[in-house]
Amino acid sequence: MDDLVKFIHEAGSLKLTPRSGWLKLGIKLPESVAEHSFRTALIAFILVLKSEGDVNKAFKAATAAIFHDLHETRTMDLHKIAREYVRADEGRAIEDQISRLGVKLEFSDVEDYLRDADKLELAFQAVEYASLSPNAIEFAENIELKTDVARGLYNALMDRRDPKWWK
Repeated sequence: MDDLVKFIHEAGSLKLTPRSGWLKLGIKLPESVAEHSFRTALIAFILVLKSEGDVNKAFKAATAAIFHDLHETRTMDLHKIAREYVRADEGRAIEDQISRLGVKLEFSDVEDYLRDADKLELAFQAVEYASLSPNAIEFAENIELKTDVARGLYNALMDRRDPKWWK
């Protein structure tokens, strides 16, 4: 149980880890990695559900999204420019973390959906941050997506660009 307590505390530190790319645009309090992972999980679930109609596979994709940036508790969130100069052993970090759970996680069958969900979440956040920093919209432009549902969702997002419609 001690290993599980440690794992949960470590995962919780993602709530305190900012998505660093937004800092470069002057966003003073950018979303955390945990916030990003939450919405990525929702998007991954939706992509699989709408693409394949398989709720169990959709849950698997959402779970994959929850874990997809867990390594950043140890490596931090390296923005695009930093990745040109710094290499983090993300695979080793996640293996060490998951070893506390005593299982092997396998998400290869939802990989394309996860990548698309990760990119879409970035695009949604960029649209939202564009009101604070007009350059943020550049993070949403020209995103390459693999799945048809993801491309449709992206096109709808970029056509609307109204993150506060529900208010």
